[in-house]
Amino acid sequence: MKLWGMALIVLSGLLAGLLVASRLKRRVRLLLDLKALLQGFSTGIRFCSGSLSELIVEHQESPFCRQAEREPEFPEDPAAALEQAGRVLLWETGDLEWYQGMVRGLGVSDTQGQLEHLSLYQALLEPRLEQAREEARQKCRVQVALGLFSGIVLSLLLL
Repeated sequence: MKLWGMALIVLSGLLAGLLVASRLKRRVRLLLDLKALLQGFSTGIRFCSGSLSELIVEHQESPFCRQAEREPEFPEDPAAALEQAGRVLLWETGDLEWYQGMVRGLGVSDTQGQLEHLSLYQALLEPRLEQAREEARQKCRVQVALGLFSGIVLSLLLL
């Protein structure tokens, strides 16, 4: 019976490490989605001059647009819905601040101003994306090993 308990504790430590590692990888995926969304918005504004709500509906492949469309304030205020989607999906403080700044500037100027705004935020996203990739590359294995090690240590202490 002790052996089963020890195995479960070690397994729970390993799962905790895997959970942290998956969270690091998820951040990279979300930032890549944001990069694609900014490019899609730029294209939509440049060629269609669509409204923000039309752009959100058009880009349903993005988790941010899907979440924004689910928000109750979407029909009246699509920018607020898009901002709320960021609060739901992003947990890193710097990423959320970047995202909120990007969303607050959407739909408040002419076409050229919108394109410049999106271009600025694309440039600001690149270092964040590179940092997230580097963190995921460096920390994923460490987090899994740390979780496994802590599970082993805890099971030995309880023995």
